[in-house]
Amino acid sequence: MVHSRAAAIGLVGTLSLLVGILFVLVRIPQPGVHDEFSYLLAADTFLEGRLTNPSHSFWQHFETIHVIHEPTYSSKYQPGQGLLLALGTRLTGYPIAGSVLGTALASAAVCWMLGGWLPNRWALVGGLFVALNHSIILHWTLSYWGGALPMIGGALMFGALPRLLRDPRAFEAVLLAGGAIILAATRPYEGFLVGIQVAITLAWQLFFLQRFPLRITLSKTVLPAAAVLAVGLAGVANYNDAVTGSPFVLPYSVHGATYGYSPLFLWQSIPAVPSYRHEAIRVYQTVWEIQDYLRQSTMAGFLGAKAEGFWNLGVFYLGLPLAVSLFTLPWLLKDRRLRYAWTGTMVFLLAELAVPWMYPHYYAAIAPLLLLLVVEGLRYLRAGSRSYPWADWTVPILLGCQATLLVFMYIQYSQWQPSGARWERARLVDQLNATPAKDLVFVRYSSGHDPNSEWVYNRAEIDTAEIVWAREMGPEADRRLVDYFSDRKVWLLEADAPVLELVPCQVPYPYAATD
Repeated sequence: MVHSRAAAIGLVGTLSLLVGILFVLVRIPQPGVHDEFSYLLAADTFLEGRLTNPSHSFWQHFETIHVIHEPTYSSKYQPGQGLLLALGTRLTGYPIAGSVLGTALASAAVCWMLGGWLPNRWALVGGLFVALNHSIILHWTLSYWGGALPMIGGALMFGALPRLLRDPRAFEAVLLAGGAIILAATRPYEGFLVGIQVAITLAWQLFFLQRFPLRITLSKTVLPAAAVLAVGLAGVANYNDAVTGSPFVLPYSVHGATYGYSPLFLWQSIPAVPSYRHEAIRVYQTVWEIQDYLRQSTMAGFLGAKAEGFWNLGVFYLGLPLAVSLFTLPWLLKDRRLRYAWTGTMVFLLAELAVPWMYPHYYAAIAPLLLLLVVEGLRYLRAGSRSYPWADWTVPILLGCQATLLVFMYIQYSQWQPSGARWERARLVDQLNATPAKDLVFVRYSSGHDPNSEWVYNRAEIDTAEIVWAREMGPEADRRLVDYFSDRKVWLLEADAPVLELVPCQVPYPYAATD
């Protein structure tokens, strides 16, 4: 057993890093989800040395999901995940390296966090559950979606809290503030939920109950944390200002005002339908994205959706360890030491009930606290069953199950033959990049097009990109775009055709094949 806390953290992080590298060496994942392309746009922007991009003069051709074009051309998301992907690209040339690194840091951060609440060996157990979690690897390590950063943010805040209440030190105060900044730069709403409860707890313990002299509290906790928060929040505000023109307006808000139709919270009413220039975007916003909200407009639908969502979250984050630890629930509820963990988790989950969607990365910030309850439940199970010979084998068996599932997933991943729209897009990109000419690709969708299969995503610097993807907008508009990109070869892609292929074409309509 690893006895040094630093060694345990290093072991967990290294294991997660190696697992991620093994999977990525099989094949480099290709983006396919709207969010992934949006985050990659952010990463590309940062690598260009900018916070955002100027609006293109033909931006209407390049409109797409989860991207804003006015007042600037940018991802709708906060900058955290984009920065992580940019770091991966800078270090290795591949943005997926950022995802691999993020998951490794999240595993290590959870191990560190648990060390503030539990003995070292049990913190190691919790960290290993994260490092060997096949769901996290599949959805976070092998994608550009994100989830690791908010888990890091939550782990830093929840790990710093008990340490500061035992022995105020500037190091933990800085980590706590750093966790808050990470959440502000990734999941602002969930960051607020975590930040407000941690701030209230610290204020109650340090000022109202005066656990330490005021001088120590201010010099070793408040001032270091306030300094880091000031710098970090100023950075986030500067990013917002660059993208939206206001330090207090998020890119997400601008996107919602321009394209949004589904309310962000269940208590909100459906707004008027925005004016959409493209049918695929209209269908996505007004048909697909609002489904969860409409389903939960009745009590039966609400209860069914939330029950299904919590089941999926339990399977995603904890699976078998969670199921086993539930046997100790009566004892866990009576443990006064876990009162904060229960309260914090319940407050967060109740607040999230108002959000129509229940994606795992929405709950990443609270996952470390939930994992604390699960690991503590396993401790109870082991302690209460010491008279049985199988007690000492409970945790090794559970870790073995995690590892076995991971091995099976690796075998399946190695044998799987890539297919689907994301891999077809990658094939066509390789086909176009194999020729010296730059390309302009008009994308045509059928009337029954699935809006989750989107093709029009571009680089941060559109004019110099090797490939420009554009939507059809009629003969005159398309002719002007072709004239603007007069040095490019023009193609048509029928995105819903049985066989996807690029057809050389000319404008104006009707498109005619050329030699």
